[in-house]
Amino acid sequence: MMSRPRFLADFIDGLPQRCPLNPSDSLELVIAGDFVDFLAIEPHASWTPDPVEAQAKLVQVAGSEPFAEVFDALGRHIARGHRLTVLLGNHDVELALPLVQDTLMRRLEADPHELLFIGDGRAYRIGGALIEHGNRYDDANITDHTNLRAIVSAQSRGEDPRQRLNVSAGSQIVTHVVNPLKERYPWVDLLQPTGELVALLLLALEPSLLWNWGMIRRVMRGAYLEKQNAAGMQPGATTYVAHTQFAADDYELKAAFGSFYDELRRPAEQVASTAWLPIVLAAPSDGVASLFSRRQPIPSARLHQIRVALRKLLLSDRSDARTGPLGPYGEAAQRYVAEGVAELVIMGHTHLAREVTFDAGGRYINTGTWVDCFRVPAPCLMDSFDPSGDIVLTDFLRDLCEDRRNPLPPTFADFYVTIDGHVESSALRDAVA
Repeated sequence: MMSRPRFLADFIDGLPQRCPLNPSDSLELVIAGDFVDFLAIEPHASWTPDPVEAQAKLVQVAGSEPFAEVFDALGRHIARGHRLTVLLGNHDVELALPLVQDTLMRRLEADPHELLFIGDGRAYRIGGALIEHGNRYDDANITDHTNLRAIVSAQSRGEDPRQRLNVSAGSQIVTHVVNPLKERYPWVDLLQPTGELVALLLLALEPSLLWNWGMIRRVMRGAYLEKQNAAGMQPGATTYVAHTQFAADDYELKAAFGSFYDELRRPAEQVASTAWLPIVLAAPSDGVASLFSRRQPIPSARLHQIRVALRKLLLSDRSDARTGPLGPYGEAAQRYVAEGVAELVIMGHTHLAREVTFDAGGRYINTGTWVDCFRVPAPCLMDSFDPSGDIVLTDFLRDLCEDRRNPLPPTFADFYVTIDGHVESSALRDAVA
């Protein structure tokens, strides 16, 4: 998902030059979740509860190329006396496990007083700044912190946990549907957050999923739209990773996908992990990648489905506008600012960089991402009865399937908090090489 680890390592090493300090200041790097993508590490699993297996996955990433140099740079950051704080995201829930944390500390040659983990569902507070990953406001990817805390508590005492984690729908879709498709669609794991829209897009790309669409519907368990929590309110009990209430129908999606859209939104029971086997073994049929390999055209109806799903995923065609739509994340941030909880709210999760100052004061920054996100050209997203529009979208999809893409520049949040807790300055910046 990230092709520029050397760039990231250089960025970490260069932080003291990017953020000049006064003698009384301290420099802190906060990684706001999804640091290590456990969902992408083989053997693929939506959750790795065995601490030894989770430890092995971390060692695999941190000890070998191309990512070892990133961990080396983090170790140097700590050795120079700077702070490092790691928050939990929805792709790295395993970082909450004590053995995994100990392993990361040893890899960075840090001790428990030099590396802070925030893995229990709290937001991280630095004076007037509130930082969190953001999946709390996304029903498809909310973390089951209730059971996770019990699991961590048991493992910290060498006990066998009695609780089991309720794995989010998004993580199950990544593991059982997205990962098996990566060979045909090398860009598919960049689609974030993983929820109802991604499921519909995958269906348009790969109709071989049709015969087992009921499985995907069941794991999505109805409506996992961000609109489920459009106001960014406090979620319900985090033991449950789904709700049974429904957001209003999206009639454009309904028109494009018909009965499959309706089926996806019906409530359904949980799914056993073994039931995914048919999807994992499904052979490509008339998928977009197969059509390209046979030099056959993509039906216009399929292109329309892909166009609609991409447009919804990208919040219309304003995905690169840093003042564009904020969704439930910005709604939550505005609420915290209005209630005097924070002056500055920072999130990640969406992969969409945002920087907004609210009318009543206070700010919201979404840090974007360091994975290889790409911009979908506007002509690919616009409805058109001109066949040339289908040609543009087809050419774009062919480039993606052949792994030709130009990643967007990574971004980060830079903010300064005074000794009395006031956020004196904040900005979303490009990490320029």
